[in-house]
Amino acid sequence: MRIAILGGSFDPIHKAHLQIAKCARKQFADEVWFMPTAQTPLKNRSLSENHHRAAMIRLAIAPYRHMRLSTLELERGGASYTIDTVQELIRRYPQHTFYWLIGSDQEAQLAQWKDIETLARLVSICVYPRGDQTNITKHDFPIQQMTMKPMPISSTMARSNELSILPYSVRRYIGEHGLYMDEIVSHTMSEKRFSHSKRVAELCVELAAVHGLDTRQAYLAGILHDVCKEWPYEKARIWMRHMEPQWLNSAPAIWHGFIASRYVKRYYQINDREITYAIRWHVLGSDSTKLAMILFAADKLERGRGYDSSREIELCKHNLRLGYQEVKRQQQAYIEQEHKKEIAVHE
Repeated sequence: MRIAILGGSFDPIHKAHLQIAKCARKQFADEVWFMPTAQTPLKNRSLSENHHRAAMIRLAIAPYRHMRLSTLELERGGASYTIDTVQELIRRYPQHTFYWLIGSDQEAQLAQWKDIETLARLVSICVYPRGDQTNITKHDFPIQQMTMKPMPISSTMARSNELSILPYSVRRYIGEHGLYMDEIVSHTMSEKRFSHSKRVAELCVELAAVHGLDTRQAYLAGILHDVCKEWPYEKARIWMRHMEPQWLNSAPAIWHGFIASRYVKRYYQINDREITYAIRWHVLGSDSTKLAMILFAADKLERGRGYDSSREIELCKHNLRLGYQEVKRQQQAYIEQEHKKEIAVHE
C-alpha cells in the first residue's frame, strides 16, 4: 500500500491540512497518515498537550476513511529527525511504500536535513505549495511536486481568532477543553483590556480553589468575560436587538455581558452553562451560582484596579456570599455617587 505521511505540530489541525491529504490521496497515495510531532525545545512556543492534538486530528479525519493518525513520534517523545521516523516506519510496516509530504517553504532546506540522501532513497519526497515559495529547488535526489491550489491559512491564524478555518468538530473540541483561549482572546481586545481579563481569570481561579469549584471553569469565565466589551456601539446594538431585545433600552455599558454569554457559545463553542451564566451576569451580578458570584467579585476586585482590594478578597474567601454582597453594595454606592456628580454638573 502507498502511504503518504503528513507531519507537523497540528496545533490545531485545520482545513488546509485536510486539503493536502485529499490531494495526496487523489494523486498518488492509498492512505494518508497524519503524524503529529512531540513536544520539542526548538519551538518558540510550547505545543498543546499530545493527547489534545491527537484527539483533534481524530475528529478532523473521522469522515475520511483513507486518513489515519500515527502516534509514532508522540510515543517516542522529544525532538526527532525525519530519517529516524522513516526507518522506524519501514521497520514496522515493510509491506508499505512511503511518501513524505513537505511544504514548499521547507523544500529549500532539504539539503540540510540529516542523511537526506538516504532519506530520499527510502521514501518519495513530495512537495505541496505553501506560501509564496512555489519554485522547486534543484536537488541531487528526486522530488515529486504535488498539484494543488495553495490555501493561505495556518494554525497560527486559528490561534489568532480565525476559527472559521477549522473543521467544526475541532472548534467544538477547543471550546469544550478551553484550548488556546489566552491567544484567541488577546486578538479580540486591547492590551489593557486583555491584561485586566488575565487578572480577573487568575483571581477567579484563586477564589474557586478556596471554595472547591472547578478552576478550569473559573479561568475560562474570567478570561472570556470582556470579550465583547470593546465592540463598536452599532455592532453591539444589532446583537442586542436580535438576541436580547428585553435589555435593548438598558445602559449600553451593561450590554457586553449579555452579548458575550451568547457570543462565546456561538463562536467559541463554550457550551458550559455555568460559564455562560457567570459571563451573562458579571456586570449586574447574580447570586444564583457560586461561579457567577466569583466572576462578579473578581471583575471588581482584581489587583490591577488601582486600589487596595485585599480586605474584600479575603472576605470573599472566608464567606463568598457575604463578600459578593459587600462588593455589590460598594458598586451600588459608587454608581449613586457618580449619578449625583452628573446631576450636579447639569444644574
